Amino acid sequence: MITVVGTVTSDVTYKHGEDGKTNAYFRVVSTERRYNTSIGDWEDGESVWLGVSCWRKLADSVKTTLSKGDPVIVQGKLRMRYYEQDNVKRSSVSLDALHVGLDLSRVQSLGSAPVVEPRVGEDLAEEAVPF
Repeated sequence: MITVVGTVTSDVTYKHGEDGKTNAYFRVVSTERRYNTSIGDWEDGESVWLGVSCWRKLADSVKTTLSKGDPVIVQGKLRMRYYEQDNVKRSSVSLDALHVGLDLSRVQSLGSAPVVEPRVGEDLAEEAVPF
């Protein structure tokens, strides 16, 4: 399991499979930030580009929440896929997401994101304390 902090670089594509399962796919880039002591400032390092696949309920949520350019945190299973194109063996790295969320430390605006209404205090009083 890995966690990637990055930016959505593509539109989210959304599909229904023949078996009824939904799938959402988008691309994300994660760029390392390094402090360069010789110039006394931060600079970009290497970038990692990944395709991200989401399934079922997560796919439904990603479809309605994420847009190109959004800062995200994605956690999931890293997958290597091997294929041949023009008689050249190639590989690609992708992420089968288990969790996806907006990176609120870098988000500019929540725009039209759905708002979760706070629960009324008396509803909370009926719940058992978990500790």
